[in-house]
Amino acid sequence: MFDLHTHHERCGHASGALEDYIEIAISRGMKVLGITDHSPYFFSDEDKPFPKLAMGKSEFFKYIEEAYYLKKKYKDQIELLIGVESDIFKEHIDLYDHSYTSFPLDYVIGSIHFTSPSLVSKGVDWSTASEEERDEEFKRFIELMQLSVQSRWVNIIGHMDRFNRGYESFQNLYAPYIGPLLKTMAQRGVALEVNTGGFRKSPEDWYPSINVIEQAYYYGVEITFGSDAHDPLRVGNEWEKVRNTLAQIGFRRWVIFRQRNPYYLDLKS
Repeated sequence: MFDLHTHHERCGHASGALEDYIEIAISRGMKVLGITDHSPYFFSDEDKPFPKLAMGKSEFFKYIEEAYYLKKKYKDQIELLIGVESDIFKEHIDLYDHSYTSFPLDYVIGSIHFTSPSLVSKGVDWSTASEEERDEEFKRFIELMQLSVQSRWVNIIGHMDRFNRGYESFQNLYAPYIGPLLKTMAQRGVALEVNTGGFRKSPEDWYPSINVIEQAYYYGVEITFGSDAHDPLRVGNEWEKVRNTLAQIGFRRWVIFRQRNPYYLDLKS
């Protein structure tokens, strides 16, 4: 059992310390736990411009340092993998690349939360936006998705269809792009995360949807798991359900990353 997507109190909107997540994971018999809090906004002149969204730049070294300390402390009980969930901004692709290659990370989850540095914490309200605003927002989103799957520093795509999910007009625009994106991921060895975080009532509410997961199988995309836990009690949430669903679709393995290299685990073990 493993979980590659967890957060903690540093990001400003999760509860619990890193060690709380580790202890819960051990108590649940987990073999591997990924530590992946939200990356700083490296492009900002301010250290922590959005305290409720991500850690400050000055905290990133401390985050890595604490994670490696805990990795050694618990090495006989669980394997800790150290990563980060990163935003993707086309204006700062090289900056983020440099920031991550400066640290010994096991992997990076690339996730789109906002389509532009100027839209952080604001975003575009799809329900009230004009057609022109929607078109511009969608163009930015697709460009970022394409950059994500082609980037040399993204190992996993996080919650691939979360952005504006629930709006049929957005889903209709997105649908023709999903296949080509998955095909590129398969070619480049970028994994797809099945994310069970958030408020959901059925497997159909995972990110991505079952339809996208089935397409990922068709294109040969590697698959992985993340609870996106923002509370220690959610670590490993619905892992068994995800495993069973993936097996029914046809997957036989899933992937974790160590020092940016993929390692494959038997889906049934």
